[in-house]
Amino acid sequence: MMRRFAAGIVTAVTLLLLPACASSNSYMGIPLSYMGIPLFAGQVAPELQQLAARARAGDKQAQLDLGIAFEEGHGVEQDLGKARDLYRLAASDSGGPVWVYVPSVGNGTKGRVMQVDRGPKMSGLAEAKARLDLLARISE
Repeated sequence: MMRRFAAGIVTAVTLLLLPACASSNSYMGIPLSYMGIPLFAGQVAPELQQLAARARAGDKQAQLDLGIAFEEGHGVEQDLGKARDLYRLAASDSGGPVWVYVPSVGNGTKGRVMQVDRGPKMSGLAEAKARLDLLARISE
């Protein structure tokens, strides 16, 4: 009787946790996909995989190229929402210093503002800005 109860508990927990594992975009903090493109070998063309990995890492040209692929449906299913998101990333300025508020740790100290360096300052790509404007006009 006790074995049957334990087996039932194990089955229930497995059924509850299995969908969460299957739908996850990461495993132990390691991303498995970017914009729906798998980042591990064998699922899609290696060129598309490399492009997605570079775009995820912040390469603005890769973000633009992947956005074009989603806009035009080259190697991926056409998705204007993903194209817009990628164009927005490629068009935005990034890097350089930012100011971050660090709250109190609860030992009587006050919170403070710290400067954090996000790497070299990079300007957004003009072509990405133009494509983003064009998509905005089309959707109006």
